[in-house]
Amino acid sequence: MTAENHDGTANAARGFFSCGCRFVFLDLRGGRIRPMPKPSLPLVMCLGNFDGVHVAHSHLLAHGAALRDQHFPHGLWGAFTFFKPTFDFFSADSEPKGKHLTTLKDKVRLFADLGMDFVCLCDFEQIRTLSPEDFLTLLRCDLGVSATVCGFNFRFGKDGLGDSSLLSAYFDSPSHGLYCHVAPPYLMDGIPVSSTRIRQLLLTGHAEAASHHLGRPYALEGRVVHGKHLGQTWGFPTANQYFPAECIVPAHGVYAVLCHTPHGVYPGVANIGSHPTVDRHAPVNCETHIIGYDQNLYGMMLKVEFLHRLRQEVKFPTQDALKDAIGRDIAQAKAYIASYKVITPSRFS
Repeated sequence: MTAENHDGTANAARGFFSCGCRFVFLDLRGGRIRPMPKPSLPLVMCLGNFDGVHVAHSHLLAHGAALRDQHFPHGLWGAFTFFKPTFDFFSADSEPKGKHLTTLKDKVRLFADLGMDFVCLCDFEQIRTLSPEDFLTLLRCDLGVSATVCGFNFRFGKDGLGDSSLLSAYFDSPSHGLYCHVAPPYLMDGIPVSSTRIRQLLLTGHAEAASHHLGRPYALEGRVVHGKHLGQTWGFPTANQYFPAECIVPAHGVYAVLCHTPHGVYPGVANIGSHPTVDRHAPVNCETHIIGYDQNLYGMMLKVEFLHRLRQEVKFPTQDALKDAIGRDIAQAKAYIASYKVITPSRFS
């Protein structure tokens, strides 16, 4: 599935709201994401923001698959989520508002990669004033949901007055053909995995820990644009990219990275920041030297996975000092990547 396909799907889905529809269903089956009518089959619905679709989310979503297989073998298993996560409206001052681990298109792609049948997208502002009871009625009567899955800390309804206990009390009724599973905290090294935790790890430069909690390295995927071409004159050509406006920018600094190019995967070293030695007024971007790669990437898509932060971004006294530092960074990145164990999560972590 191409990035263009995902963008087109998201735009088509948003178009439904201009027609007064409250929900948009996307069919994820068969490797092609496309809008679909509201299904008439029994639905197992996993509820949440699912920012990052990390290892705890995968664990939760697996329970949805199990419910479908056990009770509704001819039903469909999917997710109920929002175009914009709810924390965009309520996030604490300690978190950057509107900054996510995944774009909408990437979240949908990750759902599809997990084998989910559908996703139901909603505009949060259209339902945020519903009472908890009205939200439950919406799920059961408007959407035809037969089983729900949520996290232990799931909240819903106006002012978040509904919780997982209320959801379970409503849906956990096998005699009526209804089921509910509330997933407990998913721990890694004794710490609950959460999107909030992963965002903080990235903002503080802990790329390795973020990778393990995500189940994959945090990545930037986008087109390569022209820069100042200084690296090329120094013998270190770089690929310049900008982070999507809605995505977390990891702590500024130099990272060992893996680069997914049109010609294969290569090691690399990337600088995230504003390049204060060269131009202190430059906008923040990601500038990546792909080790052992000499093809022209301008205008092409490049995926850069952030494995390990080597050092902070530094303003050097001269450009020669910066050039020497880049040489050391490349050597450190090579050494790190040579011993790196690729994270290969199972379908459900």
